[in-house]
Amino acid sequence: MYMKNLFQVLNSIFIYLRTLIVLVILGPPVIILMILVPEYAYKTASVFSYIIFKSLGVRYKITGDFPDNGPYVIMHNHSSFLDIFFLPFVIKGKYTGIIAAKNFKIPIIGLMMRSMKGIPIHRKNIIHSRKSIEIAQERIKDGYHIAIFPEGTRTITGRLSQFKKGGFHMAVNAKVKILPVIVKGLYDIKPKTRWTIDTSIRAEMIFEKPINTLNKSVDDLIDQVNNLFLKHGLE
Repeated sequence: MYMKNLFQVLNSIFIYLRTLIVLVILGPPVIILMILVPEYAYKTASVFSYIIFKSLGVRYKITGDFPDNGPYVIMHNHSSFLDIFFLPFVIKGKYTGIIAAKNFKIPIIGLMMRSMKGIPIHRKNIIHSRKSIEIAQERIKDGYHIAIFPEGTRTITGRLSQFKKGGFHMAVNAKVKILPVIVKGLYDIKPKTRWTIDTSIRAEMIFEKPINTLNKSVDDLIDQVNNLFLKHGLE
């Protein structure tokens, strides 16, 4: 056990240093490209996310495909900071997300979020949160997929947190389908409460079928999405 823990510590240090080097070398030209050639911003961000995800040493499996005929409100369980790199490289088309405001302060990553019209949200400010939802609805009208973590924040137990209603109201008001995306394994690889990364575990992303929001209540949609997550072993 001691040797395993020592390996995980040394391996994690190596992974973080490697990822930092990748960020420093590729980050600035990627941001410049996204600003100068905005029509390629989303593809550029997808490729960059893939490179970062691989540099973090994560092995993964994807079950299902990202569907056509969007845009969608993408509902994604939030288990690790790794989530923000996993989803982007499988999305088709223009996309952005409702993201905790503090993340926009992260060097390079924050600039990329701004370039992609990311929507900051202050979870403890109800008025500001509602404004963020309204902005997201306008983005949907412009053809953007909107990614949102219905739990609001990362789990610290590995279990699903209670869903917030904002994203469901957004989908109903915008009359678009919800795309449930289930991610398993990332919590065990890198939970919020541990700094080391366990690369012996493989992550999995599962695409469920889009859910029609027409003539459905917010509470019914919350139950439907929650039940899908539970079906895949999340608790």
